[in-house]
Amino acid sequence: MSKKRKILLAFVCLFVIGVALYRVIYATKKHEQSVQAMKIKQQEVKEEKQAKAQALTKAQALTKAQALTKAKKDAATKTLAEKTIKIEEESKAKTEEYKKSSKKNSGKVVVIDPGHASISSSVKEKQAPGSSIMKVMEPGGAQGIKTRTPEYVVNMAVAVKLQSFLQSKGYTVKMTKTQNNQMLGNIARAEVGNKANADLVIRIHADSNNNSSVNGASMLVPTNTTDTNSIYVKSKNYGQIVFNKMVSEVGMNNRGVVERSDMTGFNWSKVPVILVEVGFQSNVKEDQLLTTEAYQAKIAKGLADGIDQALK
Repeated sequence: MSKKRKILLAFVCLFVIGVALYRVIYATKKHEQSVQAMKIKQQEVKEEKQAKAQALTKAQALTKAQALTKAKKDAATKTLAEKTIKIEEESKAKTEEYKKSSKKNSGKVVVIDPGHASISSSVKEKQAPGSSIMKVMEPGGAQGIKTRTPEYVVNMAVAVKLQSFLQSKGYTVKMTKTQNNQMLGNIARAEVGNKANADLVIRIHADSNNNSSVNGASMLVPTNTTDTNSIYVKSKNYGQIVFNKMVSEVGMNNRGVVERSDMTGFNWSKVPVILVEVGFQSNVKEDQLLTTEAYQAKIAKGLADGIDQALK
């Protein structure tokens, strides 16, 4: 074989070998690309599965949270409904209790007489029917040693609060007067109770003493005379019950129940009557207390509870 043919043959061999190597390299790259694509596809599938799993987990968590929220709302609604029913039942019970109280006390009449007035009068009237003793109709009341509050102001404040308490208990309440500038004599005051055929007349007053250390409350009731014989027993009994209740609830110094024969308002009354002295305006501490709404209300409530107990 000639040298030229040998060279040509060598080129042919090299070409064949080159083509074979190219094909091997190309196939290898293709395989690697395929493997890489497969890995990418697998990764994408994996990530997609993870995303779906996460979405499912979130959806489940959301559903669970919504269910929990709904359960809480349902529980709150149930609790509110139960509370509403309870309140309605309690309200109904209180209403029924009030109706029973009103029915029980229907027909019971209490007359409240706030003592004294802003206008005084030196005109005199008989102390008792047929009596020769004459007493001033309106001499004026006491005055606070510290606050300078007139007695009639304290008396009216307590009377108005007592009226409210008694009405809430179902009593029919009449006032001898509703304004401090209304001046009534003691006979006229007694006639209000008589005309109303009251089950009880309660006269509201405050006390005074030259000794500023004197303090406490007292209850005045009629003594047994010709004029008061028909009301004596009931008046004294009611007075003791009402007074004991008030003193106990308010926590006052108990100066006792005192019978009086010189009270015009007692002697002209044809119905049970009592007069409460709610404290001393000549005592600094009691004077200050008697001007406060809270203490006035406390006295009024004690009197109302006592009246309710007495008239049952």
